[in-house]
Amino acid sequence: MSLSLRGRLALLLGLALVLGVGLTLYLTWWMGGRAMIHLEEKSFATLMLEEQQNLDMTFISHLAERVRAVQTAKQQLQASTRQQRDLLSALQTTKLTPQERQHIVQAILSPSRSDGKAVYLLGPDDLDREGLIRLGLRPDARGGKQRTLYQILQHLPPEGDFAVVRLPRKLVSPDNSPALRTEEAIPTLIFFLPLGETLRGHVLAALTSLENLDALSQNSKNILVKAYRDKFAQMPLYPDGFIALLDGQGSPLAQHGNMDLTHGLPLQEAALHGRASATLPSPHGEILCLASYNSAFDWYLVIAAPMAAIRAPSDVLLTRLLWLGLALTILATLSALFLLMQALRPLELLTNKTEQLTTTDLAAPDALNQLESLMARGLPLHRRDEIGSLANAFANMGKALATNIRTLMDATSSRERLEGEMSAAREIQMGILPSPDTASAICGTPAAALLVPAKEVGGDLFDFFVTRDGRHCLAIGDVSGKGAPAALFMAMTTTLARHAMDSGLDPAAAMSKVNNLLEERNTSNMFVSLFLAQYEPATGVLSYANGGHCPPCIINAVDASPPRLLDNLSGPLVGIMPGLEYQLFTKHLKRGDICLLFTDGVTEAMNGQQELFGEERLLALLTEHRDKPPRELLECIFTSLVQYRGDAPQSDDITMLAFACEVAV
Repeated sequence: MSLSLRGRLALLLGLALVLGVGLTLYLTWWMGGRAMIHLEEKSFATLMLEEQQNLDMTFISHLAERVRAVQTAKQQLQASTRQQRDLLSALQTTKLTPQERQHIVQAILSPSRSDGKAVYLLGPDDLDREGLIRLGLRPDARGGKQRTLYQILQHLPPEGDFAVVRLPRKLVSPDNSPALRTEEAIPTLIFFLPLGETLRGHVLAALTSLENLDALSQNSKNILVKAYRDKFAQMPLYPDGFIALLDGQGSPLAQHGNMDLTHGLPLQEAALHGRASATLPSPHGEILCLASYNSAFDWYLVIAAPMAAIRAPSDVLLTRLLWLGLALTILATLSALFLLMQALRPLELLTNKTEQLTTTDLAAPDALNQLESLMARGLPLHRRDEIGSLANAFANMGKALATNIRTLMDATSSRERLEGEMSAAREIQMGILPSPDTASAICGTPAAALLVPAKEVGGDLFDFFVTRDGRHCLAIGDVSGKGAPAALFMAMTTTLARHAMDSGLDPAAAMSKVNNLLEERNTSNMFVSLFLAQYEPATGVLSYANGGHCPPCIINAVDASPPRLLDNLSGPLVGIMPGLEYQLFTKHLKRGDICLLFTDGVTEAMNGQQELFGEERLLALLTEHRDKPPRELLECIFTSLVQYRGDAPQSDDITMLAFACEVAV
């Protein structure tokens, strides 16, 4: 289907608008969606950072309470133990029986058990490894400073020392309750105090349980988890989204929303880097999940939202933009089409005028006025844009076209007239020269002639005639230049040569006379290379004069001798200097010899590479065809020249004259 220019431009405009608006809407939707996701990630990250700070502050508060509780327990334990040490030291100065002293010691130590503390009196036998094991203590149990109980007791300072280890509950709470007398290890604070000089080698070991601190910490955690449950329940979430507080194993502590995932949460990455984000698949589509890790509590905070819900505002925006873009596209297309039609209307007018131009007779006398009226009528010549420039150029085209056609017609008429004149000149020139068909009859021996001018007329000449005294004469020449001037000079030279020879002069004297006559009126400084000869068919004697012409060639068809040139030069070119005397030469031809006269158009024929045919190729060609008669020999030479020249144009006139010697031996 072929569309008009208007249709193509409209289609191109529509495609450009659709592609431009469509690409703009897509990029807006894509960039808007990415911006929404980025903003949501920043919002989640801000929320996580806030919760992390809350957890850190809570942990610091719990840690401070724990430290205060431990400090209080240390102070109470230290004060109670020193009081008991003082009582035991005073008891040693009192005179009592061993049974009474033992009863009093038990009375001193036993009240401490009622306040959650246990006090043991360790003798020298209890301070080595076996003694500690016998008492139920582990000598290698390490305290808070990574020292074992044995190391602490061996390097005990006079003011005593503390240790925190995990001990069986029965040692920490040695009451009569069977339920409490278990092997369960609980965190325990121990204060070791040496008794001094009165009981050298004895150490008081006061123990108090720190289990209540763990319970207090766990209770605080439970309160914190409940607070997060209440806080999460009040948070607005995306549909199918969730927020959760997880313990170190990933189990939910507090959760809001349905945490339904087909793949696990990025908890390991969060534990390594503190925070992690991932896009996870779920039954409701992909979700954006962010997780953070709190190392103090060993908890994870996870927030997730569906990608579709995050992109929902951008999708709504895209829908609105689609309708708005569609309306704008239709409006822009209609406006552009209207402007396009207005812009193309002058082109339609120019097209119609061009069609009218094809039917206008530009050769008519009033064609110029018709074209000016046709081209200018109705065109927007007042416009200053490209259309106005085109209209003005089109309006001026008619006058210029008519003028150019009139000039072309005049030039064509002059050319046709000149071609007619040149054709007539060619006929006149050929009429001056003898017919090649009469060469044998006039020369009195088998002969042939050929002249092929490079243009309509040329400057080459050949002639053969019989003088009034019965001599057979030959002439061949080449006038300088080409065209009509050379043809006129050739005609004058032929006429003068024929007249001089007919007056009884030999070839040399005739050439001198022709030279003087041509030089007298040679205002254009033209010249001619001329060869004049007189041939006697009965004797084979050739008398000749050569005025700067190509030397003739003698070919013998009987023996195998190579062709030879008659290179004797009688004088310079003819028509240049007056008063020249030319020398006469004589040559006896043998039976079977063929004399070939030619112009330089033969040896100087050029091919497409500007290479000359040359004398060597000519002599080789004559050697190869030495047995051919004059006519066939000339045809063979001309055919070889045409083949050698190829597509290259003929650069000079080609003229040849050949005759055979048939004298009796």
